Amino acid sequence: MKNNIEILAPAGDFSALVGAISAGCDAVYLGADAFNARMRAKNFTLENIKEAFDLLHAHGKRAYVTLNTAIYERELDTALEKIVQLHNLGADAFIVADFGVMAEIKQKYPEIEVHASTQSSVHNLDGATLLSRELGVKRVVLARELDKKNIAHVSKNAPCETEIFVHGAHCMSQSGQCLFSYALGGRSGNRGECAQPCRLPYSLNGKGGYPLSLKDMSLAPKINELLSLGASSLKIEGRMKGEEYVYGTVRTYRRLIDEKRNANKTEIATLGSLFSRQGFTSGYYDAKIDSTMLGVRTDDDKQKTSDNETVVPPLEKAKISLYARLKICEQAYLKAEANGKIAEVYGETVEKAVNAPMTRDEIVKRLSKLGTTPYEAQKVEVDSDDGIMIRVSALNDLRRRAISEILTEGKALEIQKYEARSIKKQSVMKTALFLDEKQIPSNVDYFDVVFLPLENYSSRANGVWLPPVIFDSELAGAEALLSQAKNDGAKWALISNVGQIELAKRYGFKLVFDYRFNVFNRPCVDFLQNQGADCVILSPELSLAQLRDFPTLSVIAYGKLPLMTTHKCILKDTYGCDKCQGYMKDRQGASFYVKGIKNGHRNIIFNSVPIYMADKQQNIGAHSFHFIFSDESRAECEKIIEAYKNKNAPCGQFRRIK
Repeated sequence: MKNNIEILAPAGDFSALVGAISAGCDAVYLGADAFNARMRAKNFTLENIKEAFDLLHAHGKRAYVTLNTAIYERELDTALEKIVQLHNLGADAFIVADFGVMAEIKQKYPEIEVHASTQSSVHNLDGATLLSRELGVKRVVLARELDKKNIAHVSKNAPCETEIFVHGAHCMSQSGQCLFSYALGGRSGNRGECAQPCRLPYSLNGKGGYPLSLKDMSLAPKINELLSLGASSLKIEGRMKGEEYVYGTVRTYRRLIDEKRNANKTEIATLGSLFSRQGFTSGYYDAKIDSTMLGVRTDDDKQKTSDNETVVPPLEKAKISLYARLKICEQAYLKAEANGKIAEVYGETVEKAVNAPMTRDEIVKRLSKLGTTPYEAQKVEVDSDDGIMIRVSALNDLRRRAISEILTEGKALEIQKYEARSIKKQSVMKTALFLDEKQIPSNVDYFDVVFLPLENYSSRANGVWLPPVIFDSELAGAEALLSQAKNDGAKWALISNVGQIELAKRYGFKLVFDYRFNVFNRPCVDFLQNQGADCVILSPELSLAQLRDFPTLSVIAYGKLPLMTTHKCILKDTYGCDKCQGYMKDRQGASFYVKGIKNGHRNIIFNSVPIYMADKQQNIGAHSFHFIFSDESRAECEKIIEAYKNKNAPCGQFRRIK
């Protein structure tokens, strides 16, 4: 694939699918009616998705099914069953986010092709390599935030294929690391239900606006450069968009790639009229990250779209050639050929007609009746004896079986029931993350492990927290700091991403896997423990009832949840770079602490209220506890620790694990 780059198109419904094929895509990604990250799209059902697969395959396209959400333990049996059903119906690959699901597929169904979703947050070579080696992933969808140098480094060195987004909507948060929609309204982005709070207005330091709303990306002016990066697939975002958008966008990229040239101003304007938010950005790709990347959907944008006259042409049926051999006293034989694929089927024995023999013209007519199939007969050849007799139903059966065989690849798999496994219990412990050593109070010995950020680690902590994102271009700097932290006494590492596992292991740290791994099920725990986890912090999206499936594993028992990790700094234009922290307010007056990370000039946006369970510890049960101290003062940290020691009731606003 690396020498023949793929255009991967979105399809939220059947009309968009037709538009993608008509425009010349190479593959389509689409969602079934559950477990996909665009649950608000129309999507496809098990009843109509076979027709979609057949249409794609008839036209020589591939079908990738998105199962790119986190999966609860009690959903695993259903999810895995659906994967097998969809594979047997003709899915070519599955785009998967949940590491537990990847592990189960590798163990039970190694024949199934898996692509790691961008929700897996792969953004460096170590991450791509680990998923390929340990989970059998054939392709990784790289984070949208990567610039061209980092894309090229991963794409040219990874043992698997890479896929990159080239057009469509940006998430403000690093993919797979956003809890904003979940925290504000209970609609989880990790579960395909994002309410897009990033598109709402906020104020920072008294300056109002839309600091979280990014323009759509478009790399159409960068085609020649893209073709040299080593990626296997160029992905267009838009499963919530209509057929005109899909057709117009795919058609433009098809033309540019075929002609090996960059888009001109007219083509960029056409793409903008299909959909844009005050134009496009290539800021991440170009590593030019500033306020020009921000944009909202204006009335002028909407007017341009309404004036767009893109019309999706009718899709012609795919061509198929048929060759029949009908000889007396031999089995009937039919060969079908389409898109370089051949199917051969045999039927009942041909007999000599007693009367009313079947003519060649009648045989051709019968075989050409392709009806509701995605094919029309381009050529039908018949090699037959004179005066033969074969039942019409037998001819029809030959034709049906030949068409079915040419549309179906690989053998059907048997469904294996998922059986919940017992997980290895970890030592019950208390851990805490402080963003600054000045916060660490005198009663810090309440915790077994205390973490400080890598960029400002001191020996007051025995653990170091690696930043959520480390690009390959930032790796040398991170390694130098990690080595220094090890020399200064750090024994534990709090890691946030699959691309950090090997890095932390190289320095001999004991490993705590952060909630950012989105641990929702036991196979995910098993995978992480096999990678060397001494402690696993469960997803904060799990309920008290769901936590009971994971005894001894760690729960965020206190703290303001980090809701977003942003690659674009929202502090620079309001508070300035010197302070590197501030507060963002929403329309209701809720205040969200924003902390800058010097590594990569990223931000972490924390929730406005903390999780508080001091007086409800018995409800959590036999779990390890993890605390997150963000903007609390030293005195406040001390008070909170005492509250948990004494199981005190809360003061002020808070949220519960329910």
